[in-house]
Amino acid sequence: MRIPFPIRIVALAAVLLFWIPGSGAQDSGNQSVDLEFPSQPVIQDPQFAQKERALLDVLKANPDNPRAEIELARLYQARRFYPRAAAVLEDVTARHPEISEAHFYLGQIYGSQKTDPQRSLDELQKAIQLSPDRIDYREEIVNVYYRLQRYPPALQHLEEILKREPSNAGALYRQAAILHTQGRVEEAEAIVDRLPRHEHARVLRAIIRQQRGENAKPLYEAILRDYPEDIRARYEYGKILLNEKQLPAAREIFEKIINEDPFYQHALFQLVKIYSITKQTAQARLAKQSLDTINRMGRNQRNFYRSYLRHHPDTAETHEAMGLIYLEIGRGNLAAEEYRRVLEFEPKHPEAPFYLAQIYMASGEFREALPFLEQGLAVREDPARLHALMAQCYLELQDADNARQHLDTALQLDPATPWPTASGSYG
Repeated sequence: MRIPFPIRIVALAAVLLFWIPGSGAQDSGNQSVDLEFPSQPVIQDPQFAQKERALLDVLKANPDNPRAEIELARLYQARRFYPRAAAVLEDVTARHPEISEAHFYLGQIYGSQKTDPQRSLDELQKAIQLSPDRIDYREEIVNVYYRLQRYPPALQHLEEILKREPSNAGALYRQAAILHTQGRVEEAEAIVDRLPRHEHARVLRAIIRQQRGENAKPLYEAILRDYPEDIRARYEYGKILLNEKQLPAAREIFEKIINEDPFYQHALFQLVKIYSITKQTAQARLAKQSLDTINRMGRNQRNFYRSYLRHHPDTAETHEAMGLIYLEIGRGNLAAEEYRRVLEFEPKHPEAPFYLAQIYMASGEFREALPFLEQGLAVREDPARLHALMAQCYLELQDADNARQHLDTALQLDPATPWPTASGSYG
C-alpha cells in the first residue's frame, strides 16, 4: 500500500468525508457508562470465556464472594472490558471496604482510562491506607500524579517507596525525572548517575548533558545500540542529525517515530522543518495540517488517543473509532490499517470498505479502491453513490466503458442527484 505520509481525505467524486477538527472520535468503548454488575458472559475468546462462565456460576450460587469477584474483575480488566471490571469492583468495595486490592484495581482502572483521575486517586489512597507497605500501590498513585503533573504528592510517595526499598530503580528514575522537570538539575543528575544500566535514566543523563551544551551524540548512540527502540533517544538523536544537516537520516528517524506514535507532535514538528528545508512543499503543508490538529487536541486528549487501543476491548468498534481518530489527524495510512482490522472482525461491516475506498482514492490508487467499493455494494444502502465512485475510479484509470456503465447505473438508481465526475471524456 503506497499511501504517502501524511494523507488527508478530500472530496472525491460525489463524496465529501467530513471530520470536524477537535470534535474527537466517537468513543465506542465509552467508559462513562452506567455501571451494572454483569449477569451474562461477554468474552468471546474460548480460553477466557470458559473462565468467565465459571466465575459467573460461582457468583450466582454465592453472590457475596469477594475473591471470586476480584478474580472476575481482573479477567475483565485483562481483556479490556473496563466498565464491567469497574462494576464488579464497585460492588466489592461497597460490601467489603476493608479489601485493599479492590480499591487498588478500581483506582488503576479509573487511572488508566483517564476519565476520572480524582476518583482514581481516592481509591488508590484508600488502598494505601489499608496496606501502606504495598510498593505497587504507591507506584500506581505516583503514575497518576505524574500524568496530572502534580509533582509534590508524587515525590512524597516516591520517598515512601525509597524508605522501604532504597535501591528501587523505577522510583529513583521517576524521582530524577520530576526533579529535572522542576529545574533541580543537579539533584536529578546525581540520581541518574546511580543508575548506569537503567534505560530511561541513561536517556535523561544524555538530555541533561545535551542541555548543558556537551556533545551527547556518543551517549545516544550507545543507548540506541542497547535499546534501539527507545523513542525518546531516537528523537533526540534525530535532532542532532538535523542540526548536522544530515537531513535524509533525520527524516527517516522522525517518520518512523510518527508512524509508531502518530501523536508525537515534537517529531512531527521536526518533519515540517525538514520538508520545508528540502522544499517538499506539499509534504510540509500536509504535515503542518496534521501538527496543527494534534496541537489543538491538548495534552490529555493526545494521551487518551495514544493509549486508545491498549485501553479498549479488541473489537470492531474500537478499531473503527481508532480509524476515525487517525483520519482526524490526517493519517490515512494508519486509518486504513484499522479499517482492515474492522473487516477481520466484521466482514460485512458497512463503513469500513467505504472508508478504505476513499483512502485509496485520496492517494490516487484507484484500482486498489475498486474492490472495496464492490464490497460496499453488498453491505451499504447507497448503491448510487458507490457506482458514482466506481465511475470516478475507472475514469481515472482511463477505462471509459466501465466508467460510463457505472455512471449510468448511478443515474438510474438516483436520477435526482447530478453525480459529478472528474474532468475527462468517456470517449
